[in-house]
Amino acid sequence: MCGDFEEDREGVDQAYGAFLHAAHAAIHDAVDHRGGSRSLPDGALSDRDLHRYMDGLFADILRACITDGGRAGDADRYRLLSGQAVVLARLAGFVAGRLDLGQDPLRTTLEAVMAGYAAEPEAHHHHHG
Repeated sequence: MCGDFEEDREGVDQAYGAFLHAAHAAIHDAVDHRGGSRSLPDGALSDRDLHRYMDGLFADILRACITDGGRAGDADRYRLLSGQAVVLARLAGFVAGRLDLGQDPLRTTLEAVMAGYAAEPEAHHHHHG
């Protein structure tokens, strides 16, 4: 249909560019500012270790989304990004569904999804000068 976002090449390119900008800023924040890393200690896992691991895993998954988008053609990048969102939501539900229901994993997962959805890209990047 004429005027649809999918057919608006400039709008799609701008939306994908905004994703890339926000994604690089989020990776920078998770890894460079908070020390995110997927390495785990040999001993007990402290809260700090867990948070660093979570930031590292987040950054690695986001990097994979960026890499795959870079391999897709210009016309397919935004469509691929839409598919990635569905897969990651499905994965979050899958993992949360295997946790102790007494700890309300669905609520925790939905809160994390909504926090990511509501994030203002401009509020999460830093200027270094």
